[in-house]
Amino acid sequence: MGPGPLTQICHGQAPTRGRKGSPESLAGAAALLHKLEVQAQVRVDEIVLSALRPVDTATAPLPPPTPPHCPVRNLRRPSASTPAGSGSGVGAHVPLADLSGPVTAGRIVVSVDSTVDFEVAALEITQAIDRGWRVAGVIAERDEAVLIANRIPGGVPVVDEVDLAGLQRGAPVAIEVVAEGRSYRALADPIALSAALEIGHQHIHRIAEFTRELADSPAIAVTLRSDEPAPPAADDDYAECGVDGVVHRYSPAEAESLLRVRPPGTVVGVRLAALPSAVHGIAVDDAYFTNLKAIDDGAWLRRGIVETGGTIVALLAADEVADAAITLQQMCGRPARTIASEPRAAARGAHTTPHLPPRSIVCDIGGGTIDVIGPDREVVAAGAGEAITTAVAATLGVPRALAEQVKRSPAIRVEGPHIAHEEDGRRVFLDAPAPPEAIGRLCTRGSAGLVPFSSRLAAEEWRSLRLAVKQQTVAANIARCLKAFDTPPVALVLAGGGALDDELLRTVGESLRTVPVAVGRADVDGVHGPRYAVASGLVHLYADTV
Repeated sequence: MGPGPLTQICHGQAPTRGRKGSPESLAGAAALLHKLEVQAQVRVDEIVLSALRPVDTATAPLPPPTPPHCPVRNLRRPSASTPAGSGSGVGAHVPLADLSGPVTAGRIVVSVDSTVDFEVAALEITQAIDRGWRVAGVIAERDEAVLIANRIPGGVPVVDEVDLAGLQRGAPVAIEVVAEGRSYRALADPIALSAALEIGHQHIHRIAEFTRELADSPAIAVTLRSDEPAPPAADDDYAECGVDGVVHRYSPAEAESLLRVRPPGTVVGVRLAALPSAVHGIAVDDAYFTNLKAIDDGAWLRRGIVETGGTIVALLAADEVADAAITLQQMCGRPARTIASEPRAAARGAHTTPHLPPRSIVCDIGGGTIDVIGPDREVVAAGAGEAITTAVAATLGVPRALAEQVKRSPAIRVEGPHIAHEEDGRRVFLDAPAPPEAIGRLCTRGSAGLVPFSSRLAAEEWRSLRLAVKQQTVAANIARCLKAFDTPPVALVLAGGGALDDELLRTVGESLRTVPVAVGRADVDGVHGPRYAVASGLVHLYADTV
């Protein structure tokens, strides 16, 4: 080749197959090479690769990021949806069977366990009220709030689908059912809840964190916590983190908050029973956790409108795939060799961008990793495009293939056969009648027409959620990467397929508003936009050596 400009013959891409560096992924690369050779009527003499490092991205049912040391606990199950009556009250817990005894002074909350028929419960509660029991509310294990409330006097609030395990007789219980069409919840106020259950002021901040989860609840049933959370067992999940030269073992919940404020490379080992690759422990160069509740908070969604249980976990393996070049050489029947790391190749390709400002840093957003490359430092972080796909699939409860599609573009809510509601509030006429399965649902525009994916979200809510997903997964991760650099760059140049996403460009810019840095996109070789930074960089690096 020698010095001088390179002549590009052809280029192309194909969906990733399997884990990076696996036989499936390399077979996909070989198939793409053959396709391009046929199209361009050429034969490749030698194949060059970047070093391949696999990333595992999955949803794990990890504990919440804040350990449950709050002095109160929620009796109502997350899936509960049918309270009855309205109003709020506080009383001592009295099981239904104890109502036959002497009437006690003060207000009470009656519990109905799953063995009692609703008609029997309603009759006994009514008789107890007639005898002088002051019933402030009723809590029931089964989904029978409406059936009980319709048979007892006085509009007593009834909360069903509660967990009665461990609830002692006489324990204080605060109960509230929000009237239909109302938004005010008295017991979602931390001061009001503390007063109702006579909790000391030293716990007010933990109570405030707890009541955030009650903000959209149609019903509330809360009692004092009688026991402390069990300490982690010796064989529990963990994340080993290097802090100030010393490796500490943390629970995943503790590690998550730590990873948000420390640069990549903090985690050196992980064990997670929910991930096959880490069930016995795995050495890693980086890990990144995104709790789905953070996405919900960022979108200000109604509680329960999407699934926010679990954590998105991305693990970057400590070892490179050693035999990738050999395997690809055997598949293609021609020489193949690894000539550079993926970050170095991405930086070389991105620096072919015309009018690139000096002191720019390149950020290559791939499927599994984010590579941030400066003049004298490379930072590789776990968690990129696959984290977005996994989060969308988990929150919406849709297959990954559909999540990959809906994460990329705006959606519409189909209101009727001919009318749809856009994310910006406009109502538009459809070019063709909507299929019956799309009416009343949020849809993405696919190549074959409208593809429904949610019946619970409004178009504007989905936009908010989509931006929050990108913010909490990739944008926050890039901000974490920049903590590894002593001085901020003049410009951060985004490369890779993720950089094609205008919303990701925006959320990265929002994450770095406090840093004097311009966020823009690469234009590889002045023709490709942000794509092919690694491939182009490999070609340029190869040409530099011959």
